[in-house]
Amino acid sequence: MITTKGSTSDIRAIVKDLRANTGSNDMHTVFSDFCAISATAIRNSVDHDGHQAREDDYLRRIAHYTPEQLDRFAHSLALLTLELEHSPRDVLGEIYMGLEISSREQGQFFTPWHVCELMAALNFPDAAARLEHAPFLTLYEPACGAGAMVIAATQTFVAQGLNYQQQLHVTADDINPTAVHMAYIQFSLLGIPALVHHRNALSLEHFDTWATPMHVLGGWSMRLAAAPA
Repeated sequence: MITTKGSTSDIRAIVKDLRANTGSNDMHTVFSDFCAISATAIRNSVDHDGHQAREDDYLRRIAHYTPEQLDRFAHSLALLTLELEHSPRDVLGEIYMGLEISSREQGQFFTPWHVCELMAALNFPDAAARLEHAPFLTLYEPACGAGAMVIAATQTFVAQGLNYQQQLHVTADDINPTAVHMAYIQFSLLGIPALVHHRNALSLEHFDTWATPMHVLGGWSMRLAAAPA
C-alpha cells in the first residue's frame, strides 16, 4: 500500500478560488458548475455523441460567471491536475468536505482516504497473481461518489508493480450527477479506463454514461467485448 502526502497549500488554494466565485451563486452551485464544466471539457475532447447538448449545457453554466471567475475555475482545474499527479487520492472529495457543503447533499460525505486504502488492499491483495491468468481485471463500484475506492484500488495495483491503465477496467455508478462528474474528472486525470454511469444502481434507471479518455483511446470497448465471459 502506498500512502503519500498531498499538498495542503494546493487544496487550500482550490477552496479559496471556488469560494471567491460565489458572488450571485451559492457555494453548492459553484462547486457543481466547476465539476460539470470540467467534466464536459474532458468528455467533449473524445466523445462526439451528444457533444452539442453537453456544449449547450456548458455555455449555459459559464454564462453565470465573469471572465475573472472563469479564470479561477481554470486555475482550480490546473491545481487539481497537479495534486492528483503528485498524490493520487480523492482530492475532489477533500475539497468538497473543505467547502463544508456536504449537508446540502442530504448528509452525503466522502469516505476517508485511509479507509479506502485499507478496503482496496483487502479486495486486491493478489492482483499480480490473478493477472497471470487474465489480461486484465475489472472493478465495479455501485455507488462511486467521487471515486475514492477506485482510486485506492489503482494505487494498490501500483504498489504491486502493475499498470492499472492497461490491467484494470472500472465500471462505476452514481445517481448524483455531481458525484458522476467528480469521479469522471479524477478517473480521467489519473488515466483510469472507466465507464462512469449516471444511473440508479438499484432500479437500473439509466441517464448517461461517461467514458474516460483512457477507455476510449485505449480501445477498451473492444477489449471488454473480446474478454472471455
